[in-house]
Amino acid sequence: MLSASHENLHVVLNPADCNLDNIDEDDFVYCWSGARATVGITGGKYCFGCQILVARPVYMEDIPVDQQREFRVGISSVDDPVGNLGDTLRSFGYGVTGKFSNDGKFSDYGERFGVSDVIICCMDLETKPLASIAFYKNGKWLGVAKYFDVGNLSGSALFPHVLLKNMVVLLQFSREDGLIPVQGFKPSSCAIEDGIAVLGPTLSHEHDCELTMLVGLPASGKTTWAEKWVNEHPEKRYVLFGTNLALDQMKVSAFSICYNSFFD
Repeated sequence: MLSASHENLHVVLNPADCNLDNIDEDDFVYCWSGARATVGITGGKYCFGCQILVARPVYMEDIPVDQQREFRVGISSVDDPVGNLGDTLRSFGYGVTGKFSNDGKFSDYGERFGVSDVIICCMDLETKPLASIAFYKNGKWLGVAKYFDVGNLSGSALFPHVLLKNMVVLLQFSREDGLIPVQGFKPSSCAIEDGIAVLGPTLSHEHDCELTMLVGLPASGKTTWAEKWVNEHPEKRYVLFGTNLALDQMKVSAFSICYNSFFD
């Protein structure tokens, strides 16, 4: 249930055993790396699990130690940026710092967690009038993190999603992956058999891919034009390379690095 079509380019993916890592060379250690499952759900009650296997040793003297290795787990719609879990209305995340995030807002939730801990994310899209997302830590119920109106999803499916920085994690979508489902929730992989799964986009063959390059003077509008073009063609799933993309992935305690101070 993992694919290169649903991840940032600096994610290191091993689909065979559902392991996720990120490139930790040079300035990549500052970057969050996101990955989303290829199968989403539109109803029912399902869960998936994850375990932090390793916290990578990194050298980041300008960043506090507790912010050098981070991890967030949750769900999002397929149209949300894969590198921004918890930053949009249809994106929900629970992080190692004991914070829950949705629509860019952070609140205290549950407990801190780290290496060896197993987190299970539970999606209830069945209960009326409001759906909910909740988590377990090492078998302990942490309570409902968020109730939300399914109507705000505009018919979009919700996909398991993780965001990591200098961590190695194991994802569990089925019993075969090592998932121990919690009472009342099926493994997320069962949504396919139940007929309520939605498959996400897949990569085109290499010869079908499209590359557009803009060349021009500074401040001539290249980025503005490119962002407008990308927004007008979501079906092409462009990746817009540039300084803005790199800086957007360099977040500390949920705040983006200030562009001005970055270039001082």
